[in-house]
Amino acid sequence: MKYFLSIAYLTFIINLSSCTTYRYIYAASPANEPYFTQKGESKLTGYYSSSSHNRVSNEFADGIDLQSAYAIGNQWALTAGYYNRRERDGFSSFYNFYDTSTINYKRNLFDIGGGYFVPLNIKKDIVFNLFGGMAFGKFSLKDNGIDKNLSAYSRYHDSRITKYYLQPAINFMPGQYVRFSFITKFSFVHYGDIATSYTPEELQYFSLSRIKNKTISFFEPSLNLQLGLPEYPWIKLDAVLSATSQPLDNGTNYTGNEVVRLKSRGSNASIGLSFDFSKMKRRK
Repeated sequence: MKYFLSIAYLTFIINLSSCTTYRYIYAASPANEPYFTQKGESKLTGYYSSSSHNRVSNEFADGIDLQSAYAIGNQWALTAGYYNRRERDGFSSFYNFYDTSTINYKRNLFDIGGGYFVPLNIKKDIVFNLFGGMAFGKFSLKDNGIDKNLSAYSRYHDSRITKYYLQPAINFMPGQYVRFSFITKFSFVHYGDIATSYTPEELQYFSLSRIKNKTISFFEPSLNLQLGLPEYPWIKLDAVLSATSQPLDNGTNYTGNEVVRLKSRGSNASIGLSFDFSKMKRRK
């Protein structure tokens, strides 16, 4: 019996030791993808976005996205947007020291950009877009948990964010009331002006020391679908499935036996309404 209990206890410890406590340094978002074919068209879209929601554990990753765009020419457009996320995760694991944490994240970004759109056929129902831009904001986390001495602790980690992105896409508009787009996006996120109350040992343990004054790249594909009604050509139901890769560079991969605890929140679903006020004017 003692032998059995010893094996069970050892297995329990090994399983706990194998758990990895991650810190999420990025989260997926819907791409700002207008369906423009000519000068004067506009876009104003509001989304509710969610990556996960667990009522039992009170974990969530929700937010809003506001996007706008305007065609200043028959092939050129300007874009702007706002990205907001509120997230909560809970962890419990053994690795080097005991770590039980409830982590609350806040993310805010404002972006501006512009780009080029060109029809690929005579009907103008297949359009290639190439947009780019930059965003500014702040990512913050608050970590409440138990440290290596089994004492309660509270930590924070704030980063000023500067983001650059390039976004190629192809839009398909087979009918007046149905359109969809396949979007790729390459983002380069710089984490600067970091303020934190984590100790140097904790920063190293959670791999947060790896992002200080570094630029991390992410690949972000999206699928966008819009549905409209004949009576209201200026409004569309807008749905997006978004994803993002894990951090791609700057030493965030595994090296030797080291465990890297940096991750991105890789998927996101968004639902909202999109308005084109130029079509409202035409209807009048």
